[in-house]
Amino acid sequence: MDLNRTAKSIADDCIGYRIRMLSRIFSRMYDDALRPHGVRFSQMNILTAVVLKGPIQPVEIGRLLSLEKSTLSRNVRIMEENGWLKSEPVSSGVGHRLRITKKGERLYHAAAPAWRHAQSQIEKLLGAEGARAISRVADQIQENE
Repeated sequence: MDLNRTAKSIADDCIGYRIRMLSRIFSRMYDDALRPHGVRFSQMNILTAVVLKGPIQPVEIGRLLSLEKSTLSRNVRIMEENGWLKSEPVSSGVGHRLRITKKGERLYHAAAPAWRHAQSQIEKLLGAEGARAISRVADQIQENE
């Protein structure tokens, strides 16, 4: 097989490429919707993890959201500077946990309708079956990790 045909085959058939492309497009849609609230999509996901599991150690958030340590650290620092999260020591004295602040709760409530709007737009693009398939695959992979 010649080089151009191989490249065309990879470009046309690569699932990884398509997933990354969709991830960037969908992240941009969430970011655009959340921008008026001053929060990014990645930060909204971190807030969600803290609301559901908090107080929670950053390493646990990283595992839950499959985030690299540097990405998580950068976002947490910004979120603490904005007053949305507060760090508190763990009772064992090793490490710290994050909890949402009152300011973070207000932001979360205010931004949730914008998130729902972006979610609705993405669900329309994917269709009900596509959205369910993505959720199903993500849940299966997460269960097996």
